Amino acid sequence: MFTKSLLKATALTAALILAGTSFTATAQDEDEGDGTARLENVTIVDVVYINFKPGKRTRAMEIINEYFVPASEAAGTAGPLQVIHFDTGRFDMVILWEMEGGFDDLMWYVSPDSLKWFAALSEIAGGEEEAGAIWGEYISYVANSHNEVAHIHNPDNGDDE
Repeated sequence: MFTKSLLKATALTAALILAGTSFTATAQDEDEGDGTARLENVTIVDVVYINFKPGKRTRAMEIINEYFVPASEAAGTAGPLQVIHFDTGRFDMVILWEMEGGFDDLMWYVSPDSLKWFAALSEIAGGEEEAGAIWGEYISYVANSHNEVAHIHNPDNGDDE
């Protein structure tokens, strides 16, 4: 059950990201001399905006801290680069995840890291069914969310090589 719903959600997210970035992901940094340019010395990130249902943010954060973070640590998968909790505005939280493979990460329906993470969550929760129930509970607290792909300019280390 978890894998099918994750597969559908991931495929939809990837399709939306690809559609939204196909014309906006223009290079801005390095002119190649032939009119083309490419991004250099950047980190590609998946920016996830989340709104929780009224009164559900606290329990959602408990699930993240009690299950999702330990699962990531147990699986050896990267945690977020940054988590921002809003006090005002349209969203409750934004999470920045590094896309370690750059734009190629968009090609996965279900990545190997996602499988490792869910296996670790299953171990922590006491089985796949229990892990699916925890995931389902968390998702039930999300009113809406969306992803955008962005880049962060890395500091220039002064090394010309």
